[in-house]
Amino acid sequence: MFYKDVSEEHYRAHYQKQDRAQARKVVRVAMWAFVPLVLVDISFHSLGVWLSMLLLMRAAVFAFSWRLLSELGRATHSPELDQGIFRWMVLIFLMQFISNASLPRDYYGHYMVDIWVSLMTFIVVPLPLAMLRPPVAGFVIASVLLLFYKQSEVFTYAASAALMLPASAITGHAIASYVHRYRRKLLSAEQAIDKQASTDPVTGVANWREFMRMADAQVQQHVRQGGTLSVLMIQIENFKEIIQTQGPQAGDVILVEVTRRIHRVMRSHDCLARYGADEFCLMLPEADGVAAEKIAQRTCATVIALPVAVHGKEIKITASSGVASLQSADTADSLLKRANASRR
Repeated sequence: MFYKDVSEEHYRAHYQKQDRAQARKVVRVAMWAFVPLVLVDISFHSLGVWLSMLLLMRAAVFAFSWRLLSELGRATHSPELDQGIFRWMVLIFLMQFISNASLPRDYYGHYMVDIWVSLMTFIVVPLPLAMLRPPVAGFVIASVLLLFYKQSEVFTYAASAALMLPASAITGHAIASYVHRYRRKLLSAEQAIDKQASTDPVTGVANWREFMRMADAQVQQHVRQGGTLSVLMIQIENFKEIIQTQGPQAGDVILVEVTRRIHRVMRSHDCLARYGADEFCLMLPEADGVAAEKIAQRTCATVIALPVAVHGKEIKITASSGVASLQSADTADSLLKRANASRR
């Protein structure tokens, strides 16, 4: 089944909580991974300017990671936070490359780390792949060039590392791309299911369950804060007769056309729903009884104004309407009952 793809903004917003938690784990692991790397620096360098520079840079990266960790713990997400994660990642790559450049040419342990970093960055760093590709590609290319610049005496080791670095990055990108596509399809399916559960399949407007949910919220809000609220109910009086004489497909055509006509006259902030087989409800915020009556007259007149062409025949619609305005003791159910009782 085909589902409409979601936008990047909605996709990021939906998975924001999960991605932020994942980012915190990644930053925390990278922070404490620097401790054994410091021991590696000390074991390969004697005390001096070069070792002091490496330790100072690692301390700066640790401090930046600590700050980013605190920012990720906040409740809000923003593009600036994405930029912070991106800068942190670039700083990690730069630190790793500088450390690699300072190590002896016959030591290959750091290339195993580079291969793992190239693989996992795409998978675990919660940023769009378009943001991740340039720094990862730059790190891989620079590492391969450094490998050949050092001119290792063991060619098989150098060749293996040179092949594994881009292969690991490509593999990580492929895995991350699959995961992103899967998450998007899953989110699209969830949205489609939610829409089907709250939308009338014939007219495309809200069904009675969704209308009652919105009506309950609107009534509670207006009772609590004050203000006016009314409900308009419209019934197609000859709907059953149309179905009996013209068939159910003609009934669907009538329902769609009535929906279009109501849309033409309703206000932008009104809420329309199909409440029953031949009934429509219109929630009218900020409309008192007088305004609701005028809206009802205009809507009903528009619905019955012209016949509807169905299979070459013109079918005249008859309709009735009723309105009710919110009172202090009202619930959504009582408001709808009064609107239905006043239909004429």
